[in-house]
Amino acid sequence: MNEIIINDTPVTIKEYQGQRVVTLKDIDTVHGRADGTARKRFNDNKAHFIEGEDFYTVDQPSEIRTLGITRPQGGVPANVTLITESGYLMLVKSFTDDLAWNVQRQLVKIYFRAKEMNVPAESTTTSKKLEIQEMNARTRMANLYLKLADVDTKSGAYKDILIAKAAEVLAGEQIIPLPLAEQKTYTATEIGEMFGISKQRVGTLANQYGMKIPEFGEWYRDKSPYSSKEVDAFRYNDKALEKFHELLG
Repeated sequence: MNEIIINDTPVTIKEYQGQRVVTLKDIDTVHGRADGTARKRFNDNKAHFIEGEDFYTVDQPSEIRTLGITRPQGGVPANVTLITESGYLMLVKSFTDDLAWNVQRQLVKIYFRAKEMNVPAESTTTSKKLEIQEMNARTRMANLYLKLADVDTKSGAYKDILIAKAAEVLAGEQIIPLPLAEQKTYTATEIGEMFGISKQRVGTLANQYGMKIPEFGEWYRDKSPYSSKEVDAFRYNDKALEKFHELLG
């Protein structure tokens, strides 16, 4: 039987009543979920699914055998639930992790929609392989950005930028605008040079008078001057300059 690769996992192509379908086990497998997860979600919400539109129940052994569905111990199961594209999209609404979004995109574009575009299964498997690899690479890169954003930092802009970049890599285009720099800011070193004091003195005054707040600037993620690590660094705005002038004369 023909197969399509979804999330590096082979899925046997199944068609029933003229449309492509997947089993609940297929959904668990490609989403990397524990066996039985999709079935539980389906049973919990079965009242919202329309039989013949969102799913089919097949209990004829000959039909089940034709679909290529067998039990690990041999033979065919007594009945099988087949999920259509609309049923699949309803079922995975609660799968919201990064992998789930990637898998949904692949299943819809490469599996369910391939038949509508009259693309032969063999051709689809070959021609889409590079696209799948590219999407997996994008997902890994997006996850890397998200891991970088998941650090203990006071800089909201740092997290916003990395999250925006993760979304851009995954979607292939910018969908979350990068935060704009709305004001000129100065480092503690630059402030110190202006007033003839050390940057350490600048930091001491800022802490003493509670100046490391949005009114006087913002936190940035910057490279430590003493190592290769990144650290939080506060940058001061023009209002902070006025405050330092007031304090230092």
